[in-house]
Amino acid sequence: MRSSGAGTSGEYDPFAPEVLEDPAPAHRALRDKCPVHHYAGFGEKGFYTVSRHADVTEVFGDVGLWSSEWGQGPIYTREGGLRSDPPEHTVYRRLVTSAFTARRTAALEEWITATAAGLVDGFAGDGRADLCEAFAVPLPVLVIAEILGVPASDQADFKEWSDQFMAGQNAADPAVQGAARAKIDGYFTGVLGRRREVLAGDGPRALPDDLLTALLTAEHDGRPFTDEELLPLILLLLVGGNETTTSLIANAVWRLLDLGLWEEVRARPELADAAVEESLRYDPPVLGLYRTSTRPVVLHGVEIPVGAKVHGLYASANRDPEAWDDPDTFRLDRDLNELRRRHLSFGLGRYLCPGAALARLEARISLRLLGERLPGLRLDGEPTRVDSFMMWGPATLPIAWSV
Repeated sequence: MRSSGAGTSGEYDPFAPEVLEDPAPAHRALRDKCPVHHYAGFGEKGFYTVSRHADVTEVFGDVGLWSSEWGQGPIYTREGGLRSDPPEHTVYRRLVTSAFTARRTAALEEWITATAAGLVDGFAGDGRADLCEAFAVPLPVLVIAEILGVPASDQADFKEWSDQFMAGQNAADPAVQGAARAKIDGYFTGVLGRRREVLAGDGPRALPDDLLTALLTAEHDGRPFTDEELLPLILLLLVGGNETTTSLIANAVWRLLDLGLWEEVRARPELADAAVEESLRYDPPVLGLYRTSTRPVVLHGVEIPVGAKVHGLYASANRDPEAWDDPDTFRLDRDLNELRRRHLSFGLGRYLCPGAALARLEARISLRLLGERLPGLRLDGEPTRVDSFMMWGPATLPIAWSV
């Protein structure tokens, strides 16, 4: 991964090696020359891409025209749960939001800090490490395992399944992603089944006070939710709760070190919030998500037919000069409220990520702890990129420090 790249010429290809290596130049060319682009090289229909801030905001804001019913990736698949349209989405949104209230998130701060410190204890004396492997990957997995109420010992399986699911979005064949989803569904079907047996038994009905129990005991229209209704929601929480936060932590550390801003943030901990939000703007962990058109629409002179997949590029919108001053510069002096309000990295409106506050908290704690515990922190080689054209972040991030 590089901090900058050469300009883009010719046809936009989101899978081209140079675009995967550094998408920003390609996104700039799209905004300037082709704000609505059709890529024919994926599946039978291909997909459209919108890249300007105003257009991306419109796509994710108009749920009547741009539907989530056929999935938020380029493959046509019914995922259900939070990845659906109202009114179904509203039911699940209300259910999940109750688990990520400000009070619940704040109550996790001490536990997350202790867990993160324990991870740092495991490698602080070594003088060098892969930050992703040693810290940025395991921390979010441990956190989401705690919230879901499943054993932390299963973190390796969680990470492997999430990686396989996200990598499956690169493939036009739904079976590739379906195989990874089947493993996740199979695991949680077993967990839910065992808990239902406890609820149905004659003995004590004590279950852990965690999110899985909350989901299992919740009701809709006077009945409990079925496995078929709960599993898509759990999948989204599992994947969204660790993959994106891993990238947020790794992106922030990488960019601060690469641009020589790390020591400033370490010396002034009050800049941690600004560093996290600017990292989200500049390097969104999710480059963009998809919607499906419910009727034909003409945008910038391009006719998008009914049933077309449209990729709204968060990453491009976050660097649109029509929306941002000096958008291609990573800055710590931007207005924090404006950053939070205008960058699209957590989505927007009714589809705003319910775990946004938790991800921010994990990233803030990470920057503070790594600054305190790893003096003289520096890059120790070139990072490698995650294997997903929809995600942006290091898969490996070699670092070194003074011991």
